[in-house]
Amino acid sequence: MQKESILRRVPAVLVALLILYLSSRSTLPMPLPPLVGMDKLAHFAAFAVLAFFACFWISAESWSHRPVFFFFAVVVAVSLYGVLDEFHQSFVPNRIPSVADWVADTLGAVFGAFVFRRIVRRAGKFRAE
Repeated sequence: MQKESILRRVPAVLVALLILYLSSRSTLPMPLPPLVGMDKLAHFAAFAVLAFFACFWISAESWSHRPVFFFFAVVVAVSLYGVLDEFHQSFVPNRIPSVADWVADTLGAVFGAFVFRRIVRRAGKFRAE
């Protein structure tokens, strides 16, 4: 694997580790504003960023041949990470797993992958490996 190929994967790994770190804490380092649905918005945003960066794992050539397949592959993979995150939270004191959080994670994944595809279409293909 080329160095550039490895470097394209680093942001997604870092975001996934940040999500794991935050969901492992009983309390967040900085509390969310007391607005209704703010936690769902945080889930949506975190998993949108994760999906966006996860899209870089797939080569430009692969995206060009099967864009729909890889779009859904990224969404499913990130959504499954959301399921694992919610399951993991069941073992963390003061944390409660939630189907609504997982739905927000999945919708965020769809949005992140969609934004990636739009940017790639407008800017042209990102450089292949």
